[in-house]
Parts: sequence; C-alpha cells; structure tokens
Amino acid sequence: EYGVKSTSTPTKTDTDLKNIPQALTVISESQIEDQQLRSIQELLMFVPGATPGTGEANRDQITLRGNNTTADFFIDGIRDDVQYFRDFYNVDRVEILKGPNAMIFGRGGGGGVINRVIKRASLGEHYEAIGSVDSFGGFRVSADVDQPLAEGLGARVNAVYEDGESFRRFVELERYGINPTVGWEAGPNTRIDLGYEFFHDRRTTDRGVPSLDGRPIEGQDRTFFGDPEESFSDADVNILNFALRHEFGTGLTLRHRTLFGDYDKFYQ
Repeated sequence: EYGVKSTSTPTKTDTDLKNIPQALTVISESQIEDQQLRSIQELLMFVPGATPGTGEANRDQITLRGNNTTADFFIDGIRDDVQYFRDFYNVDRVEILKGPNAMIFGRGGGGGVINRVIKRASLGEHYEAIGSVDSFGGFRVSADVDQPLAEGLGARVNAVYEDGESFRRFVELERYGINPTVGWEAGPNTRIDLGYEFFHDRRTTDRGVPSLDGRPIEGQDRTFFGDPEESFSDADVNILNFALRHEFGTGLTLRHRTLFGDYDKFYQ
C-alpha cells in the first residue's frame, strides 16, 4: 500500500504519523515500483518542500526547506551521509522528515533528513523480478527473493544490475548491487536481523554545457565537453547491518541497531 500509518524513525518509538510533531512524507515500495523511481532525484519530485540537485553528476544532492545538503541521509535511522548515488532496489520505504531534524531525530541539520528503510526477511514466501529498457539503449533488471528456511528463520536476497546510456554522447553508467538478509525469531518476543550489502556505481560525470552570455550554449545538447575517459565517478559500498528487537511484555520494547560501512569513492 501507499504510505504507512506509523513509524519509529523520528521518535525511536512506534508512533502514529499524526502524532509526530514534524512534517513527514513516506514513499512506499508500492509507489516506488508503480512510478519506477530509481533515484533520490526522481523520488523528490513527489515530495513537497524538497528539491533535487544535480550533485555534480557524482552524488545525491538535495534541498529540504531551502537548506542544501549532500549529507543528511540515513539507513534505518543510522548515518549514511557518504557522497554517492543511492539505489532503491532493496528499499521498503523512504521517509523524508522536513524541518530542523535535531528537534526529535537527534542530529543537527536545518532542512531535514532522508531515511531509507531497508527490506528484511518476512519469514514468508515472496518472489519478484523486474526488468526495464529505455529508448537510449539502457536496461535494468532486479530481483527480490524472500524464502523461509525453518520455523522462525528466513532469508531474503535483493539484487540489481543496470547498464545505462544517455542522449548525451559518451555518457554511460554501470551499477550493480546485492543485499542478502537473514531474520531469526529467537523467541516469542525477540527478533534478530543481519544483513550485508555490496553496491557498485561507475558513471561518466557529465557537467553539462558551458554558458555564453549567461545562458547555456545552444545547439550543443548532445556534445560532451571534456574527456569522458578522464571524467568519471566510481563508488564501492560495503554495509553490514545488525538489528535486535525484544518486547518485554509490559509495553516496553528494546531496540538495538549496529551498522558498519566501508565506502570507497573516487571522482574526477
């Protein structure tokens, strides 16, 4: 379904959206698939108070309520503010909090934050494959396999491969990623999740066309200015994620999450 009724991202407790004292927009997996949203830039076209930026063709860049940033990104409530292009192949939903996020989120920032909630094993069966092509010769394939392994134990694997082209000459893109996760219900009130993601993104960094008399040069829409072999961005991302949730039966819930990320980024 579109949207959610409650979330624990801003307040760290399960809270109905109507009770969160901050503007919050939630884009669900269903909307992402229906509208084929593949990037932060495309997703923000449907979020009021948010504007995407070009990021100099090598990173996500956004403006939330007038505040420009390349750093206010999170995964399951934990920092992910390294400068690269994120993908939605393994995303359950995206939450956009607008306004001074330190008010309830716990970290300073003027415009807000974007939090990606990653898919986890549902302990049920689910199989999905999606493919797409475009008029410039690019294509993309993704898969989502969710499989129970035993009573209270399940695994899920999300993967993607994309080869992109452009109407601009010499501009290319190759990205691929895989994200296996394991979920274990260690008891009636305890659940443990462990996941690992590897993601690779290499693309031509296209800075557009030069200006003349304060306007872009006309008639050069397809021309690449510079050396495409020397103008590229290369990112390799490794993320290990561990989560523990335990309900004490008295209305009290304990949550713990640990994330270890290793990022290798080159841009010129």
